[in-house]
Amino acid sequence: MLTNALGSVRRSLPTIAIASVLVAASATSGATAALVITGNDIKNGTVTTKDIKKNNLTSKVIKNGTLKTDDLSSGAVSSLRGATGPAGAAGAPGVSGYQVVTATTSVPSGAGARLTNGCPAGKRVLGAAAELSGSFDGTGVDINDGGTGATASTWNYEATAGTLSLDLICANVT
Repeated sequence: MLTNALGSVRRSLPTIAIASVLVAASATSGATAALVITGNDIKNGTVTTKDIKKNNLTSKVIKNGTLKTDDLSSGAVSSLRGATGPAGAAGAPGVSGYQVVTATTSVPSGAGARLTNGCPAGKRVLGAAAELSGSFDGTGVDINDGGTGATASTWNYEATAGTLSLDLICANVT
């Protein structure tokens, strides 16, 4: 009877060894998975508030600079606003009194013309443009050195007279 008992123990030793290895592996597999899975392994948008235990997500686990105002409730965002600060210094001088000043003159067929116009007193030219009506002929515009006026020039190659227009954009510049 002892021989039978020892014989059956010998046959079951490999089975017990295999079972022990499997039990040990299954007992540590959860911990191994927790160590292997990182934030890079989780697809964006798959973890929801239902997946996070209450009070489990604290400031200790949130990296500085990662939260945006879109991540917070409107009440939380409004509580972040502080008192209004003092008024800033006056800005640099700028442009005021914007106006367009236009002058025109007739240009006979086969003739050239020059047209000079200026801004009202105290104003400067910010820009100027000229056009010969009814024509694709070119025009030229020169703003004077003082920046207070401009001159347009053209030649009318058309069979009929045209009108040369000079538009100045004028403003007070301080």
